[in-house]
Amino acid sequence: KFQRSRAFLFLNEIKRRFISSFGDTAQTAIPYAMNSEFARVLATEMKHYSESKDLETISRVHGELDELRNIMVKN
Repeated sequence: KFQRSRAFLFLNEIKRRFISSFGDTAQTAIPYAMNSEFARVLATEMKHYSESKDLETISRVHGELDELRNIMVKN
């Protein structure tokens, strides 16, 4: 099962890598202009986030933090 928190970690990393690679040029680029350059990065990150066991620990900790935050809000 692919956890929701892992999906958001993946999306945030992709966003960070895309912005660091292309910056403002992405705003005016034609569709798929960066595809050839960014496809390798995307494939690598997809593999990393789908196979990494360390991310399970991070996802678990994020879940525990969410639970703790909910408890604190209720109190």
